[in-house]
Amino acid sequence: MMNYLAVYLNSGGGVVRNEETQEVMNLQLGEYPSADIAIEDACEQLDCKHVMNGVLVKGQDKGGFMIVDAQEFVAL
Repeated sequence: MMNYLAVYLNSGGGVVRNEETQEVMNLQLGEYPSADIAIEDACEQLDCKHVMNGVLVKGQDKGGFMIVDAQEFVAL
């Protein structure tokens, strides 16, 4: 099981950071046995559509999320 997070993306696809701390804005999704299951669950929780490679969109020019595991998050 791996811990997964949803990283906020702006309407241009860039990672959203806190203005004061510059920390990556994210939501903790929890532990899942695979990325596919984490993405599927995140789509339901966040009311988004999976586009590709763990990127979820809310709609045209509304931003979205990128689903990453804990190791990938550290790299951001």
